Amino acid sequence: MESGEVKIADVDHPYAKDNGVEWSEDAWERVKHAPEFVRPGIRKLMVQRCVKRGFKIVTSDYLTEIRNESMMLVSKRVKGFGFEELTMDSFDVAKEKMRQSPRKVEVIEEIEDFLSMRTEKKDDIVEKFKNYMEVATPQGMPWSKEALEKMEKVPPFVLGMAKQTIEGRARQRGDKMITPSIIDEVFTNIMPASAKEAMGMEVTEEDLKRDEQIDQEKEEAVEVSLKWEDDALEKVSRIPIPFIRNMAVKRIEQEVSKEDKEVVTLELFEKYRFTF
Repeated sequence: MESGEVKIADVDHPYAKDNGVEWSEDAWERVKHAPEFVRPGIRKLMVQRCVKRGFKIVTSDYLTEIRNESMMLVSKRVKGFGFEELTMDSFDVAKEKMRQSPRKVEVIEEIEDFLSMRTEKKDDIVEKFKNYMEVATPQGMPWSKEALEKMEKVPPFVLGMAKQTIEGRARQRGDKMITPSIIDEVFTNIMPASAKEAMGMEVTEEDLKRDEQIDQEKEEAVEVSLKWEDDALEKVSRIPIPFIRNMAVKRIEQEVSKEDKEVVTLELFEKYRFTF
């Protein structure tokens, strides 16, 4: 069966069927090469991510995107354990950290065994992880090397707003890593016309209309659930893009509530402003 140029696999995957998602033949075949114990998890994850993004087909390209994202998250966790590279010691530390969760320890050991059996490809896998370890950070949203390179030409005076908008959109999409595709989407469909002009990009009539709508929404009162001090509320109100502002308010209030505080002060706003 074909859908456009993608050949659809005729497979028995009830979870995908229940969620209105199909698998391309090449994506389904690729999952067969994964360790048997992780295949069900991969298949479920891919369907969930497709639903989140509004995709109807799990393609090989999307499988690659999520695989790369997962490798970045592993690299981030490894760095969080205090390692600068992926070694077998990393697995030992991971097992120690996860000792309260026997199933997680079991999975880590199965991955170790799987890698030890794949002597031919193990070095390739470790080499791929090296690329992610170079750019992974223990905290915050990770960026792929390609995404960071794409941002090198962005003028410094709009870089902060651009990165904030890109990370906000990534979280909205349910992504765990910044990739060039998210940057392209933000620059094309979300970035204000003024920022596009500053970067030397073409500004369309649609961009100008979107800016008019943003200007109107900027005048609306910021919706909050907690009490905000005036200076903190004034600062969050300056965030120009509505969906980023709303995400900031929600995230900051979540963090403030975790501290059992009932008022968002300027100090708390500054503390959590870059956590969303």
